[in-house]
Amino acid sequence: MKYLNRFLYFSFIIVAALTFSVNAQTTKHSANKVALDGYCPVAYQAMNKALKGNPKYSSTYEGKTYQFAAEKAKVMFDKDPAKYLPKYDGYCATAMSMGKKLKSNPKLFTFYKDHTYLFSNKKAKMMFDKNPAMFVEKADKKFAALDKK
Repeated sequence: MKYLNRFLYFSFIIVAALTFSVNAQTTKHSANKVALDGYCPVAYQAMNKALKGNPKYSSTYEGKTYQFAAEKAKVMFDKDPAKYLPKYDGYCATAMSMGKKLKSNPKLFTFYKDHTYLFSNKKAKMMFDKNPAMFVEKADKKFAALDKK
């Protein structure tokens, strides 16, 4: 009986630990589905601002959930999602011009020729802003090549 109690006790501990681990991973995985770290993709274009979205106003597009600063922004996005999505799947535009996928900071952006471009840091944004046409041309080619892999 003593060994049975120990076995049951350790079995309970193992099951509890596994359950906690699975729940933590599921929560983390769900949180990763929110695109742009929760920033509103419409605000970049409509207001030239990086605004945090509200989970109350959200839409899912191509497996990613986007949050919006207001209901009007959600309606605008829902009519034409591709219009508001940052180029290069939201990766840093300057890094993409070098063929690298680098996570961007959604607070750092430039709106150029009807598109939103995001950057990993202030220096990358500054470089892009000095000659956006050159960076866009290079990044478009590199992104197309990476997309084919």
